[in-house]
Amino acid sequence: MQYGKEWRKQRKILQSLLSVSVVDKLLPLQEAETTQTMVQLLQDPEGYYDHIRRYTTAVILASVYGQRGSSFNHPNVQALYHAQDQFTALLEQGASPPVDAFPFLRAMPEFLAPWKTGAKAVRKEQKGLYLRLVYETRDRLNRGKGRDCFLKTMLDDQEKNEMDDEHIAYLAGNLMEAGSDTTASTLLSFLLAMIKYPVEFKKAQKEVDQVCGSSRSPSAEDIEQLPFIKACMYETLRWRPVAPGGVPHALTRDDTYEGYFLPKDTVVLANTWAIHNDEAEYIRPREFMPDRFMNNEYGTRYMVDENSASHRRTLYAFGAGRRVCPGQRLAKNSMMLNMAKIAWAFDLSAGSKDIDDDIDTAYHDGFLIAPKKFPIKITPRSESHKEVIMQEYQAMASFWDKYDD
Repeated sequence: MQYGKEWRKQRKILQSLLSVSVVDKLLPLQEAETTQTMVQLLQDPEGYYDHIRRYTTAVILASVYGQRGSSFNHPNVQALYHAQDQFTALLEQGASPPVDAFPFLRAMPEFLAPWKTGAKAVRKEQKGLYLRLVYETRDRLNRGKGRDCFLKTMLDDQEKNEMDDEHIAYLAGNLMEAGSDTTASTLLSFLLAMIKYPVEFKKAQKEVDQVCGSSRSPSAEDIEQLPFIKACMYETLRWRPVAPGGVPHALTRDDTYEGYFLPKDTVVLANTWAIHNDEAEYIRPREFMPDRFMNNEYGTRYMVDENSASHRRTLYAFGAGRRVCPGQRLAKNSMMLNMAKIAWAFDLSAGSKDIDDDIDTAYHDGFLIAPKKFPIKITPRSESHKEVIMQEYQAMASFWDKYDD
């Protein structure tokens, strides 16, 4: 979408929905879902991959639509992942021609352009899912059974914002898509890093033990007391950015960069992988080294001077500029809670002698990357830890009475 009135309107809506004050009110929800994930990892460690993916989708379903996603097999969780997988497949290199670069391709008849058929099918599936969730949420709200959620706010302000149901459906759907698979990929990369670099995991365990002891797991109130866990989060985002090639953008005007003329509408990419693996910026960038972020907030070889800091981001995993991800605080809260609770609750070890963490062989290739399933042993650190996990889960039971499942 080009910059303009419609873009500014939608951006304003998202910024209000994802403000610090609103997002931090979701911490009890994130804690409850994280607690359930710990129980799932305890009872079914081999299903870790789907438990992590369920968590991230469940948080988005509850915050956006006021609905639960209590299992990975929940219909809405499955529908979301299927729609997202189909959409992502369209973005893969070679899946469709460069229509933006060669607009005349849009005029090709569909029988000569099978990618058009695929795109229509994806749009139909997305639209059906997003609108269904809007109608279901509106119906619950009208019956007085709905929960406060992002969509309720959008529907309350629908007339003021001059948005029809389809616009609202896609705005909510984009929130759901952007916040589920991406966060799950980062958490899975964290697990992979922890078994590849066990010394770092021991440091994480030591930190949470010092803050929480053994009688309780980390909570939202502990986040600011866990600098090494935060460093692990940043290092995971640097080490394995979910969108390594960056998100395509189009220039709004002619520009010149290092002698190259770039006309308006040129598609440009901020190559996140190249930025995060620049040896001039990072010591041994291919290695997972959380301590780099303990040494300075940017994790770089040298301290960043004040002039550079004014326009530099800590990392570029969430993008940059006016289109930086507005939901990054929500995502970071999810990452911190899960990483801290995992370090407190479990011992992790490799399920095989050779741990493949290579970006070319251990990851699904594509516009968005995620680790392939890898062998990992997840065991409770003690019987006491096990009991605390179950006690905290039981204490959360009443929290879910507020949500439809």
